[in-house]
Amino acid sequence: MLPPTWCTTTLVGVTDQVVGRRGPTAAERATRYAPYTRFRAVLLIMGFAPLVIVPWLLHVWPLPDHGVWNSSIVYFTGVLHVGMTSFFYLDPELREFRRGRRSLFVGWPLAVGLAMGVALSVLPANGILAVNAAFAIWLGWHYTGQQVGVVAMALKGEVATARLLPRERQFIRWTAAVTITGLVRTVDLSDTPFRHLDLLLVCRVGFAALIAVLIWLLVRAKANPAAGGGTWATRAVALTWATAFVAPLALVRNPVVGAATIAAVHSLHYVFLVAYLSRSRRQWAWVGTLLLGAAAGGLYMVVQEWGPTRGLSSHVVPVFLYTMVAAHRVVDTRVWRLREPERLDYMRRSFQFL
Repeated sequence: MLPPTWCTTTLVGVTDQVVGRRGPTAAERATRYAPYTRFRAVLLIMGFAPLVIVPWLLHVWPLPDHGVWNSSIVYFTGVLHVGMTSFFYLDPELREFRRGRRSLFVGWPLAVGLAMGVALSVLPANGILAVNAAFAIWLGWHYTGQQVGVVAMALKGEVATARLLPRERQFIRWTAAVTITGLVRTVDLSDTPFRHLDLLLVCRVGFAALIAVLIWLLVRAKANPAAGGGTWATRAVALTWATAFVAPLALVRNPVVGAATIAAVHSLHYVFLVAYLSRSRRQWAWVGTLLLGAAAGGLYMVVQEWGPTRGLSSHVVPVFLYTMVAAHRVVDTRVWRLREPERLDYMRRSFQFL
């Protein structure tokens, strides 16, 4: 359980809005709401720890001999965050936002789920392979978008005026090349023209290049501190994590283990951020949010593992699964779009340093 002091700073900011006082200026946020020491610590621990723990766990209980472990602990960690999106479907503060965007919350996810279900039912083997590869590419870009946000939060959690430099933001986006290549390795390419391409070697070369660029960025940051403030150490740790995130895809030979590892990191970060967001609204709301996410994620696993595999009802399974995933991706893309003033104000009630 999080300590009672966890959200003291956040609750001060919420009180300002309740009694009608003006919101904090950027300068005030730089001192009043920072440092979020515990917040940054948990964010980075959840970023680094699974990179070691998950490969070790899947080494002790290797795949596919212990598939139960894969479909329980590690896999559940990966799908839990999909269920956590349900918070945005239920949060009273988003009622008006949802009412004006029914297609975002219902229409588009259902359309994607139906389209994927039909495609997987009628397409030949090569077509299904192309769908899976496209999904892996989409997934990799989705992961990278969250990486940018996590690094920015780590910096701003120390000093609210801290900013990712354009070259640093671009660097994090470059990591998508390794992420996407590693995820495509999980797709069976043995009957395609790419079967002779050593994607593991591509990942390793890309990872080595990222390390070289990381060193250059850190040297530049040390010689020319960013104007927004913040320590070099925090920037170095955050950018190092963004690089280490793709390490399992380059260093672990089994592509499924590498993919499961980064999925766990991505999921744990999302679970923490949504739980933190909900707790700052109502002290114990994070418990219900976590349980609801666990229930939705558990339902996802049950349907995938034990859903019908024959007959008309078997086609409902992929529609259901892809609708859940699409809801997570589509809704998140809009809810966390902080360049929109309305969305920034919503998130700033919990993350005062934004």
